[in-house]
Amino acid sequence: MTATATTAATTTKTHSQPAKSAKSLRVFNAPAPPAIDLAGKPIPHVARWGFSPAAFKNDELRTLPFPVLLIAAFIAFNSSAYARDLYTRLDESYTLFQINTIGTFAITTIVYWAWAAVFAFIDLTGYPKALFKYKVQPFARVNLRDYARIAVCVVKNQLLVALPMTIFAAKYFPSPVHPDMLQSAWAAVGHIIFNNICTEVGFYFIHRAFHSKMLYARYHKKHHMLTAPVGLGATYCGVAEHLLSNLLPNVIGIAILRPHWSILVVTFCYIEISTITAHSGYNIPYLISSLRHDWHHFAFTENYGPLGIFDNWLGTARKYDEVMAEGTARHLGDRDAAREELLSKLAAWEASQSE
Repeated sequence: MTATATTAATTTKTHSQPAKSAKSLRVFNAPAPPAIDLAGKPIPHVARWGFSPAAFKNDELRTLPFPVLLIAAFIAFNSSAYARDLYTRLDESYTLFQINTIGTFAITTIVYWAWAAVFAFIDLTGYPKALFKYKVQPFARVNLRDYARIAVCVVKNQLLVALPMTIFAAKYFPSPVHPDMLQSAWAAVGHIIFNNICTEVGFYFIHRAFHSKMLYARYHKKHHMLTAPVGLGATYCGVAEHLLSNLLPNVIGIAILRPHWSILVVTFCYIEISTITAHSGYNIPYLISSLRHDWHHFAFTENYGPLGIFDNWLGTARKYDEVMAEGTARHLGDRDAAREELLSKLAAWEASQSE
């Protein structure tokens, strides 16, 4: 997102390179420290991604507790007497249309902005400094002006795309709210898993289509102005892309199974949290890993799916796998000690910019 992060990786295709001419698509260029090592030598562009060894510590095993605990908490809540009473009162006090529009839109919007604000605070203040070592692209920066641009686009997509789509779904495919319509615990887990599989299938193929020569420049280039992504920028894109790529895959499973309203809301909120974390730029242990999608923004051509299932099956993660193997194979030593020392200097620089 800075002048140091605007050059595509050596494997970048011509049609996937960021454009610099159109004012509306200008590359983000917040001030950033020079990408040089402690000896004053330039750090190659391809080596700037995953520069910190700590960024590779959040492996798949460490990311597992987050979704498991979230789903377990939801199941426990829905099994409680309080939840049944809540859904009864909602069902008696409001229409299905009101709950499926106002309720759904309000909750998902609040969750989106609240979770994105956590990472925005880290980006804009540089605190807590301890998290900086988990930054995947430590030489890239954002500032308040960048965030303002992103925020305007996000609000536009929420009001012009997400809200009308929510209204349409509530009118023609409302989810039941009454507690008698609640699925069993195992059925709820199955619904959530099925919804995420549908999202993986839909997003992979639609997203990959947006990377084609025919569609990329017109529809997807804007999102890739974020060569080093930030959480709020998860929906920094055009209206058409937001509808077809970001929202449509998420409603496929819901439309097929028609679950209880609570499952719909939790599914959407989980997808939002996952997407924001994947765009956050920080690979913090025990949160959802951001490495896969951060590499997509850095290299432009790999990791099209959120889970990596189809990327592994169809061979669209080969370079990423090589980089990950190199990163995770590092041993603590002089090389990593030098990296850590440089990162501590960068963290101090980051914090000083907000003072």
